[in-house]
Amino acid sequence: MSKPAPTHPVLPVNPVLGDGRTTLRRLTVDDAVAFAALNRDPLNVTWTGSQADMSVRQAAVMITGSIDSGWETGHYLRFAITEKLDGVDTLVGTLSLQEVFSTSGGGSASVGIKMLPSGRGTGCAPRAITLLCGFAFGNLGLEILHWRTTSGNEVSSELARRTGFVHAARIPGYGRLAGKVADGELFYQRLEQFQNDAAPAPEEPGTLEPELPELLGRVAAAPVLGVGTILLRPLTMADAPQLVENCRDAEAVRWTTVPLEYSMADAEHFINTLVPEGWQSGETLTFAAVDPVSDALLGVVDLQCKVPGVASVGINFGPHARGTGAAQAAVALLLDYAFDQLNLAYLHWHALAPNWASRKLAWKLGFHFDGQIRGDYCDRGTPKDRWVLSLAAADERSPQEPWTGPDAINR
Repeated sequence: MSKPAPTHPVLPVNPVLGDGRTTLRRLTVDDAVAFAALNRDPLNVTWTGSQADMSVRQAAVMITGSIDSGWETGHYLRFAITEKLDGVDTLVGTLSLQEVFSTSGGGSASVGIKMLPSGRGTGCAPRAITLLCGFAFGNLGLEILHWRTTSGNEVSSELARRTGFVHAARIPGYGRLAGKVADGELFYQRLEQFQNDAAPAPEEPGTLEPELPELLGRVAAAPVLGVGTILLRPLTMADAPQLVENCRDAEAVRWTTVPLEYSMADAEHFINTLVPEGWQSGETLTFAAVDPVSDALLGVVDLQCKVPGVASVGINFGPHARGTGAAQAAVALLLDYAFDQLNLAYLHWHALAPNWASRKLAWKLGFHFDGQIRGDYCDRGTPKDRWVLSLAAADERSPQEPWTGPDAINR
């Protein structure tokens, strides 16, 4: 049987992955100072062979040269790891997928990580690795990841185990120590381990970094998506008060299935239970749509993925965001994510008739009106008619047919 031929992985142009605390993004020339310091760090020099005398100019050349080229070919994907330190997004390390071998049936890659002192011992590294695994398995469709480290680098080996990697073998000459060849350790993690949230072996007390989240993740975390006017990110409990206000709005009660008299308890259950469960199962992928400057919640959008290759769009924005274009911008981002990163073939839009505002928003984004199904919508126990619209991956994202509804829409 012949092996599958390698293929170029389908990559977003500028992926940004985040969990509300840690963010992965592409390196830019503005990172040159921190990147040079990262490579000069004594631990990185000892264990990874980093350049001990790297200058800022050399760092900039590497970022715009070999690192950018790796993204262009799809075979070497190096992310900056950033966290907010004193309120400022700060580079605390880098994380990469190396030797990416992608085929139509899966593929593999090796994980590489370097941290600055400011990122060590904070729980940042496990969070970043969880995000990277979600991207590798979920977005790139890889089936196995490798972790290579030098024998004796117990910090690296411990981090591999804690994030779901399993030790495979010790290999002579597979590592490097202070510029010399040394024995190495090989760990691996398969897609099934990640999906099943396989727990690492019990550890001795005192060996774990502080603040390790319970949801360490072997589940795909919601990425951070943005275009300047709107940002999609994971929901947090800081969003709960505005979420309650949005869900108690008369329009939300009238046209959606939010619980009546929506409370903080409802919001907490939604944010801490339903949303994580949806991402873990892959059936409901929920984003907070926020103002990119203030980070204030505007609304919630989701993809309800019940059928392979297809999803339905869900949306609920507060009255303060209506008429601003925020909902259209948020759903446009969601469409890009669904088609370009999840490789879905179709998206559906369902609305309780006659929700003209919802139907017109879908129309603006290129959805085709497929019809009205009598009695197909359960409106709090009463059957009502449902409008169904659809959008294919190849369709234009602008109106494809004349508008047939009322002219004035209070949106």
